[in-house]
Amino acid sequence: MVQFHSEVISCRETARDYYELTFTWKGPVPQPGQFLTLRCWDGDNPLLRRPFALSAYDAAEKRASLIFQKRGPATTLMTRLKTGDHIDILGPLGGVFPAPAEGLRPVIVGGGIGTGPVLFLAEALSRAGLRPLLVLGFRDKAYVPRVHLPTGCETVICTDDGSTGFKGNVIDYLRTRKDELAKAAFYGCGPHPMLKGLHELALETDSPCFVSVEEVMACGIGACQGCAVPVELPQKFLRVCQDGPVFDSRIMKWT
Repeated sequence: MVQFHSEVISCRETARDYYELTFTWKGPVPQPGQFLTLRCWDGDNPLLRRPFALSAYDAAEKRASLIFQKRGPATTLMTRLKTGDHIDILGPLGGVFPAPAEGLRPVIVGGGIGTGPVLFLAEALSRAGLRPLLVLGFRDKAYVPRVHLPTGCETVICTDDGSTGFKGNVIDYLRTRKDELAKAAFYGCGPHPMLKGLHELALETDSPCFVSVEEVMACGIGACQGCAVPVELPQKFLRVCQDGPVFDSRIMKWT
């Protein structure tokens, strides 16, 4: 983890209220599952840095990307970033997605703002020759991001209204292929109900499942305890920023 100033390469809208920010990277090589915190404004409003998972990293070009949703004051300011602007970055932070055990096909699932981390993971596993199944879910076609998709994997788009791709959510789609998933390793990032559904499917197929958990963070480095989530362990809570954000789904409390 290091703190450094980065230069914006581009900031573009990729779907309704979603943006892809690409910037120079001067820190240690990031891995799929890790995140950063950034600041791109002066003064104390907003007061806190904002955490974002990485969606891509180009080692040759020394640049990284993240996908964010325009939600509040900080992300609204981020949508106004232009080429050459400077941002303050702290990263990479957090743990990584573990590699699948030998013989297991990676099944990678993302929804909404969880799209970025799974794209990074799918790209890495595709380059390793593992040909993952990547399943992405969105409300409708307006939310499907116009971003580079890994070429070395099987990609399926799902929309709730059927306006593009499979009609239904990602879990609905995976259940149509349940017989194929007995030798799979599940990975997910997205809304809580989606992750819970993925966890339950993994239990049914006796498959490992790792989820990247989204949580509001204040410090991002484990000091404030503000991002703690309940787990089925003696300590009862783990910090998303320090102990995660990737967890084995079997230790999470899903109620």
